[in-house]
Order: sequence, then C-alpha cells, then structure tokens
Amino acid sequence: MEKGFETPFTTPSPNRKKSMTKNPQSQVQKLGELGALAVNNSLYECVINHTRISPKKHAFTYRVFMLAIDLDDFPKLPLLSRNRFNLFSIDDRDHIHTDPKKSTHENLIVWLAEKGTNIPADSRITLLTFPRVLGYAFNPVSFYYIHSKSGEPITAVAEVTNTFREMKLFPLGVPDAEGRFDHLIAKNFYVSPFSDPNDAFHFRIAQPVEKWHVSINNIAEGKLTLLSSITGERRELITPRLALYAVKYPLISLSIIFRIHLHALLLFLKKIPHFPKSTPVAAASRSRP
Repeated sequence: MEKGFETPFTTPSPNRKKSMTKNPQSQVQKLGELGALAVNNSLYECVINHTRISPKKHAFTYRVFMLAIDLDDFPKLPLLSRNRFNLFSIDDRDHIHTDPKKSTHENLIVWLAEKGTNIPADSRITLLTFPRVLGYAFNPVSFYYIHSKSGEPITAVAEVTNTFREMKLFPLGVPDAEGRFDHLIAKNFYVSPFSDPNDAFHFRIAQPVEKWHVSINNIAEGKLTLLSSITGERRELITPRLALYAVKYPLISLSIIFRIHLHALLLFLKKIPHFPKSTPVAAASRSRP
C-alpha cells in the first residue's frame, strides 16, 4: 500500500495547519519561486507506473517524455509546432475545446469560472502533456498548472481522456503550503473497462520543478484498488533533445495506445471483472469536460 494512504479521507492534522500559516511572507516568496520554475517551457523525462492491487495484482512500468508548455509563450523550435503538422506538435483540439474560437487558455479560464474559480486575466497557465507525433495524438492525462503573474500557484486541473476520445476535466482545488495538490474526487467517467466509472480518483500533484511527481489512485468503496504515478526530471526544451527523443521514444503516442490495449488484454486473460461502456455513470456527461 502506498505510504501515507491508509486513511485517504482524513483531514490535515493541526500541526500541518500550523505549518501552513507559519511565516506567510516567506511562504509566499517560496511559492512564487516554485511558480517561476513551473511556468518555464521544458521537457520531462518520466517513468510511468501502474500497480493494480485488487481484485488481482498486475503491474507495469514504462518510460516516456512529456512537454511543459506555457500556453502564452509557445517555444519557437523547428521540430515543434502549435496547431499545425510537425514531427512534434501541440494542438488545441486535443485539449479543452469547448469553444473552437477560443484558445486553450481562454477555454480553461471560462470552464474554471463556471466551476466557481475566478482566475485573473493575467494568470499564467502551464500545460503538461504528451505531444502529437507526426500528427497523431493520444493523451491519457494532461495537467494544467495555473499561477498568478508573480508566480504563486492558484489551482490545477487534470484532463483525462479515454480510448473513446471522451474527455473530462477534474479541478484539483487549492495548493498546500508547498504548492502541492491533494484532492479526492468522484470519477463519474468511463476511463477503463477494468474500473467502475463511479469510483473515485485520489490526485496528489506536485509542482513541475526540477523533479516532478504525480499520483492518481483509484478508490472503490473507500478502498485503494489501483496505484498510478508519473515521476519526471526536467530537461531543457531544445531542438537536439527533441531529435534525440524522436529516436529514444519512437512514435510515443502510438506506443502509449498500444500499451493500453496490450495490458487490457492481459487483464482480460487474468479474468479481472470488467465494466461495459454502457455502465451507468452517476453524474455529469461522460463526454463533456
């Protein structure tokens, strides 16, 4: 069992609350420094781990890379484009696209406002995601980090996409004193045939600085059934590295979708109970953010 996860529904201890309010001026400065790192365009070389612990054990690990992109300061590199074909590209249509006339930044701001979180117009948004490769995209999960102009983290959003190309956004609340997000939320979304769409996700999300760690764990009836994590190290976003990663991680988007189907087959052969796509979902539409 993941360390510190034995009681996922507990509230912070009094000592933690005290530490969050100690020396607020110093804390704001520290968070601003974290935010300044987080909004820089970069690469993350990552290890992804999935460990299913119930009803039967199944685990796998693989290496990938992800892009961290400031949505208002897209890097100018010959092998990376926005909204047009290239070896690697970021396309607004692969992310929140509720209004095609608006940018991803604008659509996310509107969506957050609809959820009750008003973001300053001059806020900075960093998107961590998998790029398109030769025009092909599949992003099982992406993350938006929203910072104030001076760098303090405001909130974060996880964007989950299933193999049917349906997408749902999960708001992650407010950060703690270290800029991290720890949020338990109902899934209400069909992610995998081997997990109930009415389970819950427990997100633990660190700021993307020199090291980056994310965990997304599946909770069924209060019990932990699946551990998922991404652990990354920052790399400079430069053309030679993109060229290297094209060879080191060939056709990364196709590789991800292939692994998803391969392990689905292995889970099926292990006779793990599965949920059909027609499984009723408790709340919001499965296809809308």
